[in-house]
Amino acid sequence: MNAEQQIFWTFFITSMCGFILAITRQMYKSKCKRVSLCGLVIERDIQAEIQIDEQTVENQQQNQSPRINV
Repeated sequence: MNAEQQIFWTFFITSMCGFILAITRQMYKSKCKRVSLCGLVIERDIQAEIQIDEQTVENQQQNQSPRINV
């Protein structure tokens, strides 16, 4: 394999990994109960995820102290 082919395959594999990660992130954010892609079917318990997300937001709000300008 010459240098040009190595550069191409490195770029291609890196791009595909980034694309897969981006799709995975969007699928998580979508809060869909059932997702099917290329014959792969994923069913999720979105109620549990929503409760966990709400608890995380509440904890972050409680941990934030108001800023006092002096």
